[in-house]
Amino acid sequence: MTKKELEAKVINAQATVAKRRAVIEKHRTQLAKMIGKGADEWDIRHKREDIDSSIKKLEEAEKIAKNWEDKLGEQISRDAFIEANAPQVIKDFLENWKANAIAFYRQDRIDFIDFQRDLWKRERDARREALNTLPELERARELYKDREPSDFDLGNLWPRKPVEEFLKERGLDYNSVRKKLAARSNPITAKLVQIRDKEEREAWLEKTIEEEKKAKLADLIARINKVVGTITDASFLTIGGKGDINGFVVGTEGKARVETIGAGGYNIVCFHFRTLIHEIK
Repeated sequence: MTKKELEAKVINAQATVAKRRAVIEKHRTQLAKMIGKGADEWDIRHKREDIDSSIKKLEEAEKIAKNWEDKLGEQISRDAFIEANAPQVIKDFLENWKANAIAFYRQDRIDFIDFQRDLWKRERDARREALNTLPELERARELYKDREPSDFDLGNLWPRKPVEEFLKERGLDYNSVRKKLAARSNPITAKLVQIRDKEEREAWLEKTIEEEKKAKLADLIARINKVVGTITDASFLTIGGKGDINGFVVGTEGKARVETIGAGGYNIVCFHFRTLIHEIK
């Protein structure tokens, strides 16, 4: 589980604890009012049972919250240890990856918006063509013969069925457009498009890619350690002109060759590297 996911668990668990405490406080306030008004002993006992039940639920919620807080603390400690002990060349390699990834997603957001606008324009143009050519829309043509239809007008042409069939033939109906946008996007770019404020957008992107960088660092170190044990010498590792990392690494249990190959092509979210660890026997 990633640090971000653990943080979400902690926040949700703490919110549950706060709600449980609020329920107890509400019951106690109600009990005090009942006693002050001389309420029936049966009602008072029932309210005290509610308080006891709520206290048990609070204790359970606090245990769950502590469990997630402990796991988050372990994750933070593990990340800090890896960061402090990982060879600098590996950290530099992933820092380069982070910079490239941030640049990629910044541009991908712009490209996606252009793609989206072009798709919407094609859909509007197709609707205008349908208005001007479909026999079923003769009455609509009469309505707009003296003025240019607005985007709203084009989006509400009547009758709808022939217009939708016209759009579907061209792959520009609602479902087709939605599928095209989904196929062109990815979770990070989609989120960036939603965030209008530039500072907020940049902060979110920095945090997201930084977390991914830390996850990649932990994964790479773990895979190297699995082959060579604790790393004792990484001086033979070098970063190439394409940002790839290659060479040899020595550990307490042996030696391995590190090889990086590019992974890209059609429908790859972000150009990235696959780093392979080959044991040397």
